[in-house]
Amino acid sequence: MLLYHYPVKHISPMNRHLLSFTLLAVCVLLDGCFRPSAPPPPTTGDIYRPVYATSADVRNVQTLAPQPLRNIGKIYAKDNYLFVNEVGSGIHIVDNRNPESPVKLAFISIPGNHELSIKDSTLYADNILDLVALNIADPRNVRLVKRIENAFERSAYPLATNVRFECPDPAQGIVIRWEKASIENPQCYR
Repeated sequence: MLLYHYPVKHISPMNRHLLSFTLLAVCVLLDGCFRPSAPPPPTTGDIYRPVYATSADVRNVQTLAPQPLRNIGKIYAKDNYLFVNEVGSGIHIVDNRNPESPVKLAFISIPGNHELSIKDSTLYADNILDLVALNIADPRNVRLVKRIENAFERSAYPLATNVRFECPDPAQGIVIRWEKASIENPQCYR
C-alpha cells in the first residue's frame, strides 16, 4: 500500500512556523500532564514541635550580661566592636580593640533575631515579625529607639522541607522556634 507523502519543501514558511509552534505547544501541554506527585510524608526521621511565646515576651528586647556563644550567625564589625548574631536569640556585643583578647560586653536579647545591620549609631534587627532600631552609641547601654510592628511576614512552619511536625496552634502564641520531639502521629508535613 502506498501512502502519498507530501514533501516538506512545499509547505510555505508561514505554515512551517505555525506547524513548529503547534508542535511546541502540544509538547508543553503534554509535559504538564505527566508531573510526578509529591513524595509521601516520611515515616522516619526528625519530628518537630513548635515553641511558643506571648506577644509581650517576643517584644521584650533588653540588654543583658554577656552570654556564651552557642549558635553564631552573622558578624558585623563597627568601629572597635563586633556585633555577633546568636541565631534566634539576639546579638552579642564584643569589644575588639585588642583582637588578641576580645572582651564580651553585653548581650542584647532579641527573640527570633536572624538579621542585623548598622548605620551610624543605630543597629537594625528583626524581632520575629517586627523591625527594631537600637541606639548603640554606648554599647554598654543599648536603648530601643523605634519598633515597626509587623514589618515582616513569618511562616508558622519549619524552614526545613520533607519533615513531619506538630501543627502550630495560633491560640498558644507566636511560634519562635522549632525543637526536635517525640510525637505520636504528627498531622503536619512540609
